[in-house]
Amino acid sequence: MTLASTRTATNVLDDMLVPRGSELTHRLMRGVRSALYSHTVAARRVTLAAGDLLHQTEGADGRVYFIDGGAIYLEHYSPTGRRTIIDVLSRNDYFGEDSLPGMPNQYIPAAVVDTNLIVLDTAVLRDLLDDASICDVWLHSQMLKARRHRSLLLQHTTSDCEARLAMRLLDLAQGFGTASGRTIRIGLKLRHEDYAAMIGTTRSRVGLFLQRFTDRGMIRRAPCGSLHADPRLIVDYLMERMGLGPGRLARPDAVA
Repeated sequence: MTLASTRTATNVLDDMLVPRGSELTHRLMRGVRSALYSHTVAARRVTLAAGDLLHQTEGADGRVYFIDGGAIYLEHYSPTGRRTIIDVLSRNDYFGEDSLPGMPNQYIPAAVVDTNLIVLDTAVLRDLLDDASICDVWLHSQMLKARRHRSLLLQHTTSDCEARLAMRLLDLAQGFGTASGRTIRIGLKLRHEDYAAMIGTTRSRVGLFLQRFTDRGMIRRAPCGSLHADPRLIVDYLMERMGLGPGRLARPDAVA
């Protein structure tokens, strides 16, 4: 697998790896939380147990859901029942805004672990966005979401399943990770079938890929079952898979 670019290896990986708007979403959530405790804003809370579904895909939901704690899968099922995990959202992320124009949801939100949500109806969100500071952060977070979706699409169209799994591990480390020496402990304990639904392959192939990553020192399993990832080794592996060695990136017609 090769990837041509006129830029550096870091630039190429930036195109492929999915960004998370941590600081932006934290700022947005601060505004939402303050509104939640205001008597003038009709926001409400919903609690989901691990495995619970929030709503089905029929019709427009017309609400935005902010994750106050926990994690959410955005799942899609094909007519034949094949499951796809479109994204995994962490605390301070939000979803549902794509249904605000009256379009039906394209996914089913499912709680990965016990999860708390703040729910805003369209009218409530509109009132919140009258605050210029909240509106500015909202717009920037929407732009970052669009870039994230493009990055996920690039992964699926230009990378094979093994490389996609490595990229998703980096993403999970960013969204759910805790530093532990040189490695990052990923807080979510996911099943092989969950990884398979993220990258479009089978459980058995996920097991094979994870074993290869373990053999290379990219990941390790702790006795408690949690996964520890070494981001530096994962990035080195991705550069190797993409053929991004030194001097391999610039095209002959690139302008210095």
